[in-house]
Amino acid sequence: MSKRDRHAEGAADFRPENIQILTLIFRNAVLIVLCILASGALMWFRLTTVVPTYSAQATLVLDDAVLRLDPFGARLRARTLSMLQLATEIEVMKSREFAARVAEEVVPDEISGTGQNVLSGRESTVDRILESYQIIWHPTTFALDILATDASPQLAADIANAVARNYVDYTLEIQRADVERTKMSILSRQSALQETLKDAEADLLEFTRTNNLDDLTETETLTNNLRRLQAQLALAEERGVPLQESAELKADLDATLAKLDARSAAEVEKTGFERRLESMRRQDDLLFDQLEALALQEALLTPVARQVSIAIPTTRPVSPSPNTEMVGALISGLTFGFLLALLRENLRGRLRWPQQITAFRAPVLGQLPPLSRKFVNRMAWTTRSGNLRRALHKIAPLHTAVRTNTRADNRTENGTGAMVLITSPGSREGRSTLSFALAAYAAAGGEDVLLVDLDPSPRDLISTLSRKRTANGFLDLLSNPLRIDAAAWHLPGHPHLSIVAPASGPVPVRFNNMSSVEASLSVLRRKYSLIVVDCPPVLSDDTTCRLGSVAQAVLLVARMKKTRFEDLSKAAQQLELNNASNVGIVVNDG
Repeated sequence: MSKRDRHAEGAADFRPENIQILTLIFRNAVLIVLCILASGALMWFRLTTVVPTYSAQATLVLDDAVLRLDPFGARLRARTLSMLQLATEIEVMKSREFAARVAEEVVPDEISGTGQNVLSGRESTVDRILESYQIIWHPTTFALDILATDASPQLAADIANAVARNYVDYTLEIQRADVERTKMSILSRQSALQETLKDAEADLLEFTRTNNLDDLTETETLTNNLRRLQAQLALAEERGVPLQESAELKADLDATLAKLDARSAAEVEKTGFERRLESMRRQDDLLFDQLEALALQEALLTPVARQVSIAIPTTRPVSPSPNTEMVGALISGLTFGFLLALLRENLRGRLRWPQQITAFRAPVLGQLPPLSRKFVNRMAWTTRSGNLRRALHKIAPLHTAVRTNTRADNRTENGTGAMVLITSPGSREGRSTLSFALAAYAAAGGEDVLLVDLDPSPRDLISTLSRKRTANGFLDLLSNPLRIDAAAWHLPGHPHLSIVAPASGPVPVRFNNMSSVEASLSVLRRKYSLIVVDCPPVLSDDTTCRLGSVAQAVLLVARMKKTRFEDLSKAAQQLELNNASNVGIVVNDG
């Protein structure tokens, strides 16, 4: 075995699907190292050009309970803060008003003054301050982490501490405002109550004077007069006093009794006045007690939060981080280098120009223009129009070369046709399309052509055209070649082209007795002037190698930028070792 053949055999095994990662890395170590160095250079450029940012953190701890005024009594009690209230206060910390307070403390020069430009600068400063810090809330520990970032480490620390201080002051202001609001409400109620009490006392005094209730002896006098009149009236009735005198005594008695009833009613009404006054006085005392409780609460006011850690300026930036950038550069360099190495190995050794094929001992029979999908579709449609020869004019030079090459074979007697095998080193290189095009072109010229599909791929052109057909396999045809008319089917309008392709998809064929196969093929060659066999790839199936010894020509299809140079060399070598006749290479530019 020559040195070139040994190199081709070793390189053919080195395919992307069989590649080993360690082998790939070792063979492309320089490329991967260059990618890592390039990624490191980009990281260094980023570290030197990007403005770093620094971070500072201050921590607050919230009290889980604060003293609040009991609205149902003049006493203080502890009220636990709710999660909703805490969340609301954190939303306040992220508001523009709160950020404006922080900006006034941190950068007062930028937001001072008046005018349109100053207002615009103030808004931009507030936006910058608001974006520079974030609040991290830990509900289980009632802790608030204030994290501020800025290009200046001192400014970042000042912002974090200013947010903490302003939050403490804000909580005190909220409590003081609550106490002051409650105090003003109580004072307003107390003032209105005192006015009502004053009016009620004046009404009571006027009522007492009007009804002469301040004279305590009047009731006793009226009672004594009532008793005296009752005694006189009883004595007059015993003595038989005249009716006129008795009527006068009764009139005096009734008048005195009416005065006593009126005075009793007035005294009852006065008692009601006094009870209302007493209730007002008790309410006034309760409001006074509430004012004293508010004064005590105001004296005991404490912030809801306390700052437990103070933010200090740091000398180490958080973005960009050198360690993170270094790790990222290493990972990205390795990844990009590995992808480039994989792409290089995938493209390595592929055919790029037809002159590379001149190194093979097999001749180049033809070079086809790109057989695009549009060409294939047009060829499939023209099978029904009968104008195949015009559509397949690109195949004419190849057809001429094939017929010339097969006539030079000693085994081609007069009156017998030739069998041409079409194969390729790998898959998707255009052998099925070329097989159909060559057979259709010869049939359109008046030759009786048999097209046999042995390719196991169900997505090629022949399988697509025969998808709705039913036919026997090639082995059935070889066992009884006289049944060719029943086994083959014809394209509509093209009676000279017979196709053997099972509708369910071809199955790999195994040829054991080549003598019987050659005898069957001789019968078929007398009936058809050209037999085109679409064979599986040489490197994945031995069908072509077995039939190559009995065929008159073997066409090895090589596709530009798809077929590997080493695979083509190994395929030609295998055909040569199996005594294949008239091996020729067809270059597919597509």
